[in-house]
Amino acid sequence: MLLLMSRRFNDLIESYCCVNPFSFVYGLGRSIIAIGSLVTFVFNDIYHLFDEFALRSISNSDIFMQKINFFGIFGYDNLVFAKLASIIILIIVISGFIQKLSCLLHFWINFSFYNSAILLDGGDQIATILSFLIIPLALFDKRRNHWDTIKFQSPLTKLIGHITFIMISIQVSFIYLNTAIEKIYKIEEWKNGTAIYYIANNNLFGVQEFALEAFSPILNSRYVFFITWFIILSHLCLSYVLFLDRQRKFNFFFMGVGFHLCIAFFLGLYSFSFVMIGALVLYLIPFNYKKITCSEKI
Repeated sequence: MLLLMSRRFNDLIESYCCVNPFSFVYGLGRSIIAIGSLVTFVFNDIYHLFDEFALRSISNSDIFMQKINFFGIFGYDNLVFAKLASIIILIIVISGFIQKLSCLLHFWINFSFYNSAILLDGGDQIATILSFLIIPLALFDKRRNHWDTIKFQSPLTKLIGHITFIMISIQVSFIYLNTAIEKIYKIEEWKNGTAIYYIANNNLFGVQEFALEAFSPILNSRYVFFITWFIILSHLCLSYVLFLDRQRKFNFFFMGVGFHLCIAFFLGLYSFSFVMIGALVLYLIPFNYKKITCSEKI
């Protein structure tokens, strides 16, 4: 039994060492996540995103993690320059150049924004986590640009790349699983199938007015129950696909993207939707390169 398990483990490690994960998947996912943050900075007044007193407290703090806060270093009076610097860095991230430096700057901006801004959504936290998990991929990628065609990587760096993707997949799977469980066990409106009605009609973050008029007949019908529970089940499905290989995972990709495009269109949560679509790219899209023997260069 132990011998069989050992052989299977060795086969798994060998397969990881022979398939190069440093492909367009990493570059595309990383770029879409950066676009989510870029949307926040480009289309919002930077002074609406931060509280003056809170940011000054961060700037004057003796705590190390606050002292190195990107926006705290600039200070409240110079936030416009912090915004400009953030936009430039995020554009560099999207371009794919100088990965080894830009990956660290990308995480620094996301971490700093999440820990200092006053207007946040779940996408900001997820972007912070994923930009941190992506760092090993950027550091070990031997390509000049993450959009370049695949290059030779040593077996060790391929293994590190696969382990990184596994960690990202576990994280994204947990996000969907936790969201579904929270809905089912903690919020009565999700259990009884009326949550979408109340979300759509919420004055703060509900469906945009033009869409609300068009979909009002559905929201006021029994079909709202099925829509509500379809969302819960889709979250559970997207969590479950963690246990599938990447070729089969791709079958769920467009369902997930469609779901988040609906969130962007109807609720106006554009930055959140970009981040989650980027997460789905990293989680579900296959590397699209056939397995070859270790003696061959990729």
